[in-house]
Amino acid sequence: MQMKFNERLIALTSAYRLHRSLIYKGRVLNGMLFLFMVLFSLQTARAQSDSLSRNFVGLSYFSEGGFYPGFTINAERSLLSNRQFEILAAVRLGAYFHYRNHTGAFFMIQSGQRVRLYRDLYFEHYLGLGYLHTFLNGGDAYYVDAAGMVHKRSTVGNPHLMPSVSFGLSYVVPVNDRQLRILARPIVFWLIPFNQSSLVQYGLEVGAIVNLKR
Repeated sequence: MQMKFNERLIALTSAYRLHRSLIYKGRVLNGMLFLFMVLFSLQTARAQSDSLSRNFVGLSYFSEGGFYPGFTINAERSLLSNRQFEILAAVRLGAYFHYRNHTGAFFMIQSGQRVRLYRDLYFEHYLGLGYLHTFLNGGDAYYVDAAGMVHKRSTVGNPHLMPSVSFGLSYVVPVNDRQLRILARPIVFWLIPFNQSSLVQYGLEVGAIVNLKR
């Protein structure tokens, strides 16, 4: 009787181990299949995007606060794309002129995404980090320190860290063998530091970029 019980126990243990082994192998197989599908999708997207140059350059009107004029020089690269979606990296160099207040010059790097909405119309959004240097327009500037003392501020300008969030729409217009992309992007950016704190600013970028020839 004891022998039959031991045989059944050994048989059950073997069946359990076989079951666990099959589950493990199934998970490994599913993982390998998923990885293959991801790699295949990335390769397909890269093959589709390689048919055109993935480097874009352009010029935009940049308005600080929606009223004060400026400009940006833009360079973008499509890191990964298919017909519906793109992952982007961008560099922007620009300036704006706030009348009777200050002038700002900035350099910014951004990462973003672009999603097709309908035919040649796209939604896009970016996260950025940049450097902004502001120069006061007009007379001398003064500031109050933590002790309440008034000091004259330097005339060499003020450095600021410039994080940003932007989003907007773009529309593709085919021009011969190139793509002209017309864009409009509201942007929110921060001046850090600003009077021992931070300041939120708003802007609007309207312009166009075009892909370079391969």
